[in-house]
Amino acid sequence: MINLKMISAVFALLLVCGIATNSFGQPTDYIERYHQIAVREMHRSGIPASITLAQGILESSWGKGALALKANNHFGIKCKSTWTAATFYIEDDDYQNGKLIKSCFRSYDNAEDSYLDHTDFLMSNVRYQKLFTYGHTDYKKWAHGLKKAGYATDKRYAYKLISTIKKYKLHRFDNMPEVIPPALVASENAPPLVVGVAFKPQKNNKIKREKLVAVNVAAPKAFVLPSDYKRGDGLSMASKGEKIMKNTASILWSKK
Repeated sequence: MINLKMISAVFALLLVCGIATNSFGQPTDYIERYHQIAVREMHRSGIPASITLAQGILESSWGKGALALKANNHFGIKCKSTWTAATFYIEDDDYQNGKLIKSCFRSYDNAEDSYLDHTDFLMSNVRYQKLFTYGHTDYKKWAHGLKKAGYATDKRYAYKLISTIKKYKLHRFDNMPEVIPPALVASENAPPLVVGVAFKPQKNNKIKREKLVAVNVAAPKAFVLPSDYKRGDGLSMASKGEKIMKNTASILWSKK
């Protein structure tokens, strides 16, 4: 006969240890949960989805590291002087008078915000600017470029990124198209929207910066919103013939 009390006791122990409730029991769980965000961010910025995922995997220890669990920080990004939002302190690699002190890391409401800030962090930092001349499918150049630019102190950081990408075939996401909900396609009556600097893919897989304007036309794949919708992931990227826009609310498409 099955001892129900014993089973209950074991299950309770698993819960306490965080095993039964661990949402990332397998590596594929993490990839499955975040690959769509990585793809969307690739289309917004030109950063290979494979690189974003690999960095998230390494920096957050598959979402199980202290920063990821307590601060939703999946990329190990520190506060810096420009950060004014929530923070989280933990010992890392900062010393004061020869003693290890707690470092200030950025804290987020959710993991998705961490992915968005990772994109913004790379796009806005001058030392990573050269990386955006690489193609969004050239993950090896990106890996070595990140190490050379000083993203991590680990001498084998680039090779760890490349190894992770190859092992889990993360490069398959670099060719995935961005899925845009049909309800959010531009209407003929949508007002004209002017955007700033955008990243536009070229035939040679390079990314070119240029100014684009979203005009009042019916473009089936446009990132131009009808007036009763909003999007807030900053600057989005569209392929040739598409229109793009910029605004500042929630990342998710939603009715106002």
